[in-house]
Amino acid sequence: MQTGYHAVYAKNYFDGIDAAKANGFGFVQFDLGVPEFFLDDLTADDLARIREYAGEKEIAITFHSPGDNVSLFCDYPLIRQGILDQFKRILEKADMLNARHMTFHTGDYPRYRKAGEKSDDSHIVYYESVLYENLRVLTEHSGDVLVCVENSGLNAVSRSAVRKLINDTGKLYLTLDTGKMYKNGTLIQDDYLFFEKHQLYLREMHIHDINKNGSHEAVGSGTVDFTLFKPFVTENVWVNFEIRPVEAAKRSKDKLFELWGM
Repeated sequence: MQTGYHAVYAKNYFDGIDAAKANGFGFVQFDLGVPEFFLDDLTADDLARIREYAGEKEIAITFHSPGDNVSLFCDYPLIRQGILDQFKRILEKADMLNARHMTFHTGDYPRYRKAGEKSDDSHIVYYESVLYENLRVLTEHSGDVLVCVENSGLNAVSRSAVRKLINDTGKLYLTLDTGKMYKNGTLIQDDYLFFEKHQLYLREMHIHDINKNGSHEAVGSGTVDFTLFKPFVTENVWVNFEIRPVEAAKRSKDKLFELWGM
């Protein structure tokens, strides 16, 4: 099983690679929402040095795309183009680093619920097409990097767009986030069934627990039933410990292996 950790507090790429090696991980996932890891200003020589260093240390590189303040549902033409241009640039540079995959959040879309009604279905076909088209652009400009979509805020619209693109192209992949598979302490059955049905396209699993402090907590400290997710792990599914800092990720790895009887 290939295991890694979510690098947020590393000083730079070299420090993040060193931390993965020191703590017994086979890969590191750099979060591109962290300024220290922005790829934009890195030259071809910079990228070559990082790639060679990772190779010497036998540590693979993966990425988590920016996701907290951008959305793949964005439809305002100039902003949409800017987001897609940014994502194409980071995918190009990730490819130069021989990154195995990059995980994306879909983001969300506006809703205008009427008084007395629980939902707004007035533009769901439109927003499904926006997400589909934006994701398709990414898969067409990813080189050898696998584009993965995480179950962060998945809903009927995003599941439908992702399903359609998988069926149409077979070039979109999935990341199962264990903590985000729960809402108010209850397993989100629609998401779980979605991953069961599309398990062949699963390429990464994010491991973290949920307790009174929130998510991204140590394995075994909260309500996540990790036994539910062991059957999803194959040689194609890299297991990423999204618990910070790296020392806490290492402890959670040991605890998960204990729970899984490994």
